[in-house]
Amino acid sequence: MIPNWDDFRVFMTVARSGSYRRAARELSLSQPSISNRIARFEAAIGVQLFDRTSRGTELTADGQRVLNHASAAEISLSKAISVVREASDNAEGECKLGVGDGLGGGWLPRFIPAFLTHNPNIKLSLFTTNDRAVNKKPLYDLQIQYQEPFEADLVVMRLAELHFTLFASREYVDSFGLPTSIEDMSHHRVLDLSLALTDKGTLAFWAGVSNKTAMFTNSSLALGETVRAGAGIGLLPTYGAAVDPGLLAVMPHTHFQAPVYVCYERQAAVRPAVRATLNFLRDCIFDRRNMPWFGEAYHLPEPGWHALLLAYLAKLSDTKPTDERRPRREHKTLLRRNEAG
Repeated sequence: MIPNWDDFRVFMTVARSGSYRRAARELSLSQPSISNRIARFEAAIGVQLFDRTSRGTELTADGQRVLNHASAAEISLSKAISVVREASDNAEGECKLGVGDGLGGGWLPRFIPAFLTHNPNIKLSLFTTNDRAVNKKPLYDLQIQYQEPFEADLVVMRLAELHFTLFASREYVDSFGLPTSIEDMSHHRVLDLSLALTDKGTLAFWAGVSNKTAMFTNSSLALGETVRAGAGIGLLPTYGAAVDPGLLAVMPHTHFQAPVYVCYERQAAVRPAVRATLNFLRDCIFDRRNMPWFGEAYHLPEPGWHALLLAYLAKLSDTKPTDERRPRREHKTLLRRNEAG
């Protein structure tokens, strides 16, 4: 079972009120219903959240950590939605976004429904590319990449940190077991990323395991899907654990990281559609405050990350325009007419 945002809401109400009974009264639910919801939530994330004591219901250490993250997410999401709404009021036109196929195919699409809901007048052109260089006259309004460009006329914003570690599927681990060291990788099927046939793979370069490489691909998305399918062990960004709870971190203390930048020409960001897209990227898609996998410090992948991501997406999608099919400007005009009449 995967908790939804409402499970987090019930949990936070119990934590803040210090009582199942008071939480039930506040939420207009029965006390057994609250107890069942908390038990289901604990089972879904795999930790005990509360202790029953003579002083009432108290948070465990794990419960306090979950509350801290959930409360921060609640505040940040409200702020992000406010920013997105404000930017969306006058945002119309097209924004051309260029990004590598890993983020472009495996991460950004999860946020597109919310983006389109809050920006009904923006046409988003999302193109994936393996070209990491930015030209003097870029094809895209915004380009997401791992290398920081040095062109003086480009604005560069650091969006996040990508942390990479080894992953395998549960099916692969059940069949072949877990390696315990880089040397032990020689007994496993290695899947690797190489942007060109003549290049040494990323994992081969990083860990020196090229002699056991079972597959090369120039597609980050293909690499991730092949790992998920159970073909072998690959080096993936840690947000993979948030996307798919079936992925298991292999030797998670072995890792490296790479910054993620968004680059654009200064005059491009003056256009409302580009500015709204840039705000959404920074405040929602790469929200470092609420997504530990994008922070500067490395965090070991946790089973609860998937639930955290689902709750984040649910909260982000909860707030919709009154009529998402109607352009916002027309909707405001109708409101003024109704008030006048």
